[in-house]
Amino acid sequence: MDEITIRNGQAGDYAGIAEIYNHYVRTSTVIFSDRELTAEDFAEKLRPVIDGGFPFLVIEKGAGLMGYAYAHSYHPDPVYAGTWELTTYLSHRATGRGLGTRLISELIEHCRRGGAHVLISCITAGNEPCERMHRRLGFTLSGVLPQVGRKFDQWLDDALYTLRLKKGTMK
Repeated sequence: MDEITIRNGQAGDYAGIAEIYNHYVRTSTVIFSDRELTAEDFAEKLRPVIDGGFPFLVIEKGAGLMGYAYAHSYHPDPVYAGTWELTTYLSHRATGRGLGTRLISELIEHCRRGGAHVLISCITAGNEPCERMHRRLGFTLSGVLPQVGRKFDQWLDDALYTLRLKKGTMK
């Protein structure tokens, strides 16, 4: 039986990441995009993550990529430097097994060690498994942006979940 591993992502993972991402572009509202991406697109998309020293993780079973997660700057203005946004997706074949919780838990610890103060996850409102997982991990619903995306002929809301990593005030 193959063991589940969480490790740092690398360029060789981009094709598998594109496969996971593109499945949801074609079939679901969890990704607010109707544009499929290539491995090369992901190399470009993840360059600021890697160059910025943000965590980028993948979860795999044997040689099979089961999901990916990374943090990135929430906003380019330096006043937001401690606020990081999370992006996480599992293969549709890997959902419902607790792997997302394991992956995001590991990402949170990397973010904590990396100096993040607040984490933000932007989730399509109504994606109950994802919202429930974030609540279990300590995130709170901080707001809903109504009808900010349109996909499959319907307007969709974004739910903003936040997790404060550092208690107290900044000095």
